[in-house]
Amino acid sequence: MLVHAPIACWMMTPLCDVLAISLGGTFFWQSAAFIAAIGVAAGALAATVGAMELSRAQANAAKLALVHSGLMSAAWLLSTVGLIGRINESYSAVAPAPWWAIGAGTGAFVIMLVGAWCGGEMVYGRGVGVRERT
Repeated sequence: MLVHAPIACWMMTPLCDVLAISLGGTFFWQSAAFIAAIGVAAGALAATVGAMELSRAQANAAKLALVHSGLMSAAWLLSTVGLIGRINESYSAVAPAPWWAIGAGTGAFVIMLVGAWCGGEMVYGRGVGVRERT
């Protein structure tokens, strides 16, 4: 369940950007910054747990586990870069966010989609981390 929080946040950040650009105002810019911060923190937690389970995952899906970890790490890095652009030196949301922060958040979303598919394939297709019923 830990992986759902960064996935949701990395999906919601570009949505808030689109709404902020479309509707104007500061609410959605602030929401995007807040959601990006939650996504970065939750992604760091999920990556830590994933790193601890990487050797076990490689037993069933060696290449897929490495691709998944590389893609999700890249998504986390891009999301972190996007977060840096969304806040100022007093840790307040920047409205509007710079174009490169919006691009980093969108890039994180796109890379996360592929990485999440790899994670789903590991769990549901290859049984990584699934306990056998007794």
